[in-house]
Formats: sequence, structure tokens, C-alpha cells
Amino acid sequence: MTTPIREQQDAKETLAYIRRTMESASTFTAVSGWGLVAVGALGLLAAGLAWSTQAAADLRVWVPAAALSIVVAAISTAIKARQLEAPLWSGALRKIAWVMAPALVSGGLLTIALVDAGAGHLLPGTWLALYGAGVTAGGVFSVRALRWMGIEFVGFGALALLVPAYGLVLLALGFGGLHLAFGAYIVRRHGG
Repeated sequence: MTTPIREQQDAKETLAYIRRTMESASTFTAVSGWGLVAVGALGLLAAGLAWSTQAAADLRVWVPAAALSIVVAAISTAIKARQLEAPLWSGALRKIAWVMAPALVSGGLLTIALVDAGAGHLLPGTWLALYGAGVTAGGVFSVRALRWMGIEFVGFGALALLVPAYGLVLLALGFGGLHLAFGAYIVRRHGG
């Protein structure tokens, strides 16, 4: 026979287990469409600046643009999560971070290696493909549109690797155009 205290403890442990299970099975829907639109605008601005420097993969342009884009995406997602009264650091968002991180870190490491090897012409394709791989993986735990956006990024990356002369155009279409288009779609279909 169990004591009432033991029964309460068992009930608390069961509820905690149910909460963890529900959190890990959920999807993260607080992706900010407006944030993606802003990231797309930053991508177009970066492409314009890179065009003016005559270097498609000018690290002086793209590294700050990437850092600023991360900040914009994080802030806009936090705002949307607050509006939806959804937990920001939910199980689904943690999973998104975990599955995206290897692709993004690999992109950073390959950037260093390709620059050191004098193969900067491969950077646009590398960035697009690895970012796309990360977004596709993260999209499994979020709105379906992100998976499709990631797949399109991978496709643009493949094109940029096969035809490096179009790297800057594909960077603009990817980091600018795809973010704008999918951001607008998320605003329309998923409420901002």
C-alpha cells in the first residue's frame, strides 16, 4: 500500500513525463514571417554591397549580414512567441537548433578552409547548400514551408557550385528572394 505522499510524488513525476513528451512531440509554429522578410531584405542589401565590391563572397559584407540576420530572426521569433503565448525555448525549438547547428558550423569551417585554399568562388554554393540543409532539417520541427525553403536553398547551392559565375545572383535569390517569399507566405498563412 502506498502513502498519500508517495502517490503525489508519482503523480508529479507522471505529469512531468507527459509534459516532456508533449513538448518533444510538438512543432514550433512561432516562426516570424516578418522576421524572414527582414532577413530577406538584409540578404538583398548584402548582395548589393557585394556586387559593388566586385566580390560575390566578400566576407566583409556577408559575415556581418549573417550575424545581423541571426539577431533579427531571434528577436522577431521571440516577439511572435510572446504574442502567441508560446514557450520560446520549447522542446521543438531546441531540436531545431540542434539539427541546424551542424550544417551551419560546417559552413563556417568550410568558409575558412575554402578561403585558405583560394577557392572563394565555391563559397556561394557552399553557404546556400549548407544553410538549406540546416533549414530543411529544422523545418521538420516547424511549419512545412521551412522545409520547402530549405530544399530550394540546397538547389540554389547546387547551381552555384556547378556554375560559380552565377554565385552572387544565386546568393541574392536565396538569401534575399527566398526569405522574402517564404516570409510573406508565413505572414499570410501563419499570422505574422
